[in-house]
Amino acid sequence: MDLGNLSLFIKMITQEYPLSEREITVLSSRLLADDKEFEKVWAQFKNKGQSFSKGVDPFKQLLLELIS
Repeated sequence: MDLGNLSLFIKMITQEYPLSEREITVLSSRLLADDKEFEKVWAQFKNKGQSFSKGVDPFKQLLLELIS
């Protein structure tokens, strides 16, 4: 995995979603452990604007699952 992509992803996520240091650590560790999961989450984050409907953010639910 490219750590630069992970760093960029974390930076972009924290700009849009308020995350604690613990949540950032959990998210980073989980995505570092599985390249395929990172690619899937990264793609969903980049495309989240296309699936945003009726004021519901589908990516937020995925993010909550990842950090729980």
